[in-house]
Amino acid sequence: MKIKSRPLLTGIVGRSSFVASFMLVAMLTLASGPAAAADDLPPAIEQVGLATTPAAQPFELALGFRSSLFRGAGYDPFSVNDVFTQASLRASWAFLSRGRFTTAAGPLFESGNANADARGTQAHLSLARLGLAVEERFAPHPRARAFVRVAPAWLSGEATLFDPSLPVGLRTAVSTFALDASAGAAGRINAPSSSVGVWVTGESGYGWAAAQPMTFTPQLASADRAKAGTTTLGDLAPRGLFFRFAVALTY
Repeated sequence: MKIKSRPLLTGIVGRSSFVASFMLVAMLTLASGPAAAADDLPPAIEQVGLATTPAAQPFELALGFRSSLFRGAGYDPFSVNDVFTQASLRASWAFLSRGRFTTAAGPLFESGNANADARGTQAHLSLARLGLAVEERFAPHPRARAFVRVAPAWLSGEATLFDPSLPVGLRTAVSTFALDASAGAAGRINAPSSSVGVWVTGESGYGWAAAQPMTFTPQLASADRAKAGTTTLGDLAPRGLFFRFAVALTY
């Protein structure tokens, strides 16, 4: 009995060693596979994130035009309608970001003129606005944003009347504080990944300025000007609704 049991025991032990070795190799193979895949996953995610996140572009330069509606008798001699158009130049710096909200500020300069003829008299009005624009932006998408803007400014200019019956023209100056408040939207027309962004912007708001007395004096020397007298028209109220459209570059 002892002689017959040794080959059987030896076979059982051999088979058990083979099965144990096979199971050990399989476990090591399965364990090493997921670990290698896990090690490769973070770099892939980082590459995708870097490719889709646009670079920050805090500086903006915008060039466009502004059309204001001046209603009042003081503006009638200078235009056949109530529209006053100015070229508009603005620069800004986005100095504070909070998620999708950004606060920006920068200088604003606008200048324009209007001309009209009434009963043989030529009337010319020029106005310039220099101020500081402060805006809050909301960007729901890399290609779109909405904004509200407040711009205190100083409004200055001059008005001139040329009457053929007079040897010289009549002139008066305009100078006053002004304040704009507006809201608008902007859309990006090139890829967000580009180093320079190209935007089209549009906004509407209300611009306020104090009414200015239009008292014209002849363009003469000081001594002669007092003798010639003055000509008074209705007060000019350079305030009302306005629309502004521009093309902007961000970088």
